[in-house]
Amino acid sequence: KLQKVELLPVVVFCFSKKKCDSCVDGLGSLDLTSSAEKSEIHMFCERALGRLNPGDRKLPQVCRVRELCGRGLGVHHAGLLPIVKEIVEMLFCRGLLKVLFSTETFAMGVNAPARTVVFHSIRKHDGRSFRTLLSGEYTQMAGRAGRRGLDTVGTVIIMAPDDKVPEEAELRTLITGKATMLESQFRLRYNMIVNLLRVEDLSVEDMLKRSFAELHAQRAMKGHGELLHAGERLLRRITALAAAHAGRPCGCPCGCVFGRPEVEEYYELVVAVQHLTTQVHAAVMQSPGAKQALSPGRVVLLRSLHGVPEPAVVLRMGSAPTPPVGGGRTLLRAPSGDDQGTKQLYVLALHRGAGPEAKMKVPTETATAQQERMKASTMSMGMEMKRKDDLDMGLGKLGRVGSRGVWGTASEPPPAVPLPHYASVGEVGYALLLVPSEDILSITKSKLKVDAGEVLERLDLAAVARTVAGLQRQLDEPLEALSNQELKFNDVDAVEAYQVRQQYLSEMAKFQCHQCPKLPEQYALIAKRRQLAERVRELQYRMSDQALQQMPDYHMRVRVLQEMGYIDDEKVVQMKGRVMCELNSCDELLGSEMIFAGHLTDLCPEEAIALLSALIFQEKTDNEPVLPTKLMEACDKVRHLARACGERQLQCGLEISPEDYCREVLKFGLTEVVYEWAKGTPFADICMLTDVPEGSIVRTIVRLDEMCREVKDAARLMGDSTLFLKMQTASELIKRDIVFSASLYVSKA
Repeated sequence: KLQKVELLPVVVFCFSKKKCDSCVDGLGSLDLTSSAEKSEIHMFCERALGRLNPGDRKLPQVCRVRELCGRGLGVHHAGLLPIVKEIVEMLFCRGLLKVLFSTETFAMGVNAPARTVVFHSIRKHDGRSFRTLLSGEYTQMAGRAGRRGLDTVGTVIIMAPDDKVPEEAELRTLITGKATMLESQFRLRYNMIVNLLRVEDLSVEDMLKRSFAELHAQRAMKGHGELLHAGERLLRRITALAAAHAGRPCGCPCGCVFGRPEVEEYYELVVAVQHLTTQVHAAVMQSPGAKQALSPGRVVLLRSLHGVPEPAVVLRMGSAPTPPVGGGRTLLRAPSGDDQGTKQLYVLALHRGAGPEAKMKVPTETATAQQERMKASTMSMGMEMKRKDDLDMGLGKLGRVGSRGVWGTASEPPPAVPLPHYASVGEVGYALLLVPSEDILSITKSKLKVDAGEVLERLDLAAVARTVAGLQRQLDEPLEALSNQELKFNDVDAVEAYQVRQQYLSEMAKFQCHQCPKLPEQYALIAKRRQLAERVRELQYRMSDQALQQMPDYHMRVRVLQEMGYIDDEKVVQMKGRVMCELNSCDELLGSEMIFAGHLTDLCPEEAIALLSALIFQEKTDNEPVLPTKLMEACDKVRHLARACGERQLQCGLEISPEDYCREVLKFGLTEVVYEWAKGTPFADICMLTDVPEGSIVRTIVRLDEMCREVKDAARLMGDSTLFLKMQTASELIKRDIVFSASLYVSKA
């Protein structure tokens, strides 16, 4: 059909080698080439394959692909021999192949556009699971459709196998989705570390900073540097201010002086109490005892604006979802989104020092405005009472809302002034607040007789004065908190943390500065200095080498190298480390250990190169190799050595399973094949020993030749002439025939 509508040539993308082969085989005797094209294809193949020996020209894969090309069909994947892949690529670029079945690698690097691109499926296996193609992958492959100067448009067809048509949303995301974000694949390797330790001009830290993985972090360093300099300047000013005031009387009746060490200790206890409060808050506030205890008149310890605990008396339960009047909040912080829906309380708290300037400027109401507000409040109360009476008719009389620790409702009258409200009675400061239950540090056994309506709803000064005086009398003796038995919660961890917190609160009450009117000033200075110092330390860490993402991995790998003798305690590279630097084609740690353990010494060149193939080959195969006894024993020794290397890395902190490490770095699937190839067995015969594709066999043997050169260089460093000659001989044994045939791109075909 594509030929009839002139949509050839076409590239059909399949996402497995087997699928490519099965699809092209399914075309049977389809012939798409003319006599002239057949002649040109024949002549090209004759010239390209003429450099091979007669036996290699008759390999099944060579004959099969040549026959397909003669009919205008082609297949392209990693399982093909390199020279066969090059023949297919060149014929397709010349327009002699009309249909090409390929894996997605064909879309990378090879400039071979087509008139049409067909997707056999839009799902692929990425090594872990099946997934839909990413938008970037689709664009890369679909971009092959349309030839420059020949086609005005390119055509892309997505097949629906078994009539399973993709969803419209899935296709829209595939075609118009955003490109995949680039992710750094930079990984530390042992030979990289050792090589960098040998170079004085470039450190490992510099290499890590220059990696793409650290790009965004390094860009943020400029802003961090400015913040760090500003923070250091401010910290020096605060420290100088504290030093200038050290030893001076603070002017309080207690005779305290600035800069006393006990205020620092007091600060540490406050921080510990706040940390423990976050741990026990849920258990305490959900306990039956707390729900009963938090009724009007209960004395509590409250976290204040300055961080110093202050006594407070509960006036009324607040409505959790309703925002507080005037933006009410705790003395310490503004309400966050997390506070919505939490339990809140109206309290009157003692307050040392002035409130925040913004909070002290409470707008005054005109008499008319106050009358209107009180009238609206009265009408609201009347409507609520009417609704309550209506409910009482059907449900019976309910108890007064909030009278027994029941959390308040929206029917409660509003406060007389916007909250928070800061004022004083005589020389004693107080604050009316709406606070979340998280700010309650302790529920005490003490209770006061308070008239919440007079204090909160009418702000009667006489009632306020009585309440403040009652709170002050409570400070004559240490406030005793309710025990966990009285609160009725039994969680073991919460009970332990609660008891420790109460112990800290008792210790705080013993400090002379605990009731000092000037404590908030001294505490605020210490808190500011501590918080700023912590921020400066954090910025210094972020700008240091220790904040690099791969620094923990670097330190663990250095420890492995030190314990295994590649570098000494001063990070000076030893002989084993110099040998490791020569190995780049395989796992350098296991390869170095094999050399120094002498596992290659007693083997002949054919056996040695076969053993090294286990470090190079990385594909899966179901075939079990049949090996000589001596070579089999050597394989067992290498397995044991790999497990030992994995265990040593695990001991040094790397997240490596010794068994997984052994399976990952050692694969003996081509050991027999390489052994037979080194002995001179024809390529056609060694292909019968395994189910691994011919292309994978060639790639493994070519990489083995590179590894032979690396081991030769390592032997030269060690002064081991026997190993040097053995690797030289092994390299000569495997360099022959089709495996090392010259590329058609660098020679005339």
